[in-house]
Amino acid sequence: MVRCRVLYVVSVLLVGHVVASAQIEGKTVLKRTGREPELVDSASFKRSSREYRVWKGKANFLLSASEVEYCRPPKPEGFDQIADAERLAALVHKHYGLWWDIEAFKKLMPLYVATGKNQEAIRLYREMREAPGPSAPLSCTRNYWDALEQDGQKATLRRAIAETIANGNREASAWAYLMRGDLHRSEGTSEKALLEGYLRTVMIFDDITSCRRDALRKTAETMERLGDSRSDKFRRLLRDEFPE
Repeated sequence: MVRCRVLYVVSVLLVGHVVASAQIEGKTVLKRTGREPELVDSASFKRSSREYRVWKGKANFLLSASEVEYCRPPKPEGFDQIADAERLAALVHKHYGLWWDIEAFKKLMPLYVATGKNQEAIRLYREMREAPGPSAPLSCTRNYWDALEQDGQKATLRRAIAETIANGNREASAWAYLMRGDLHRSEGTSEKALLEGYLRTVMIFDDITSCRRDALRKTAETMERLGDSRSDKFRRLLRDEFPE
């Protein structure tokens, strides 16, 4: 039994090594739902029918989007150096459903928000939520919230925050509460920002380190604004947990 387990582990490691080397060989990595990744020659995705056409050796076959966890062709040439919005948008659409759409999406969303192209960011996010393959990253969801706020779509933003709090994982929910605090603060309701956003993030999500610093800082700042003497306590926590 032990020997069988060892052989199984070795085989999994070998498969992983082969798959990891796939990009060097110019192959495409296909991960079907409930199966190990495999190497195929190439694949394409048809948005109208939501199907993958896969070529492997002399055969080609169709898979529905629900049958595929992800499909990763070789990285587009010069991808890491591409930083302008027009080329990134072209990559998103050219590689839709084929891994690199999400990677380009991750680079494009903050660029849109930083340059005030909020409606483009909103449209892109909604489009990519429907894309097969890897889920929209949390960083892009936060960019989407920023775009909604800057575009004045506060009712939509509130619904998006509530949806994430109800259905998101702990990290996403923590960031959603923090964004709820920012929204209340922008509307001049500091007490709501503190109680329904910042303080709740600090107290309930103390294990989520990605937003902990911001939550502590905003809690302390808002308490100072409200004349709450507890601000010193949270200033100390901030210094202790995140020393400069």
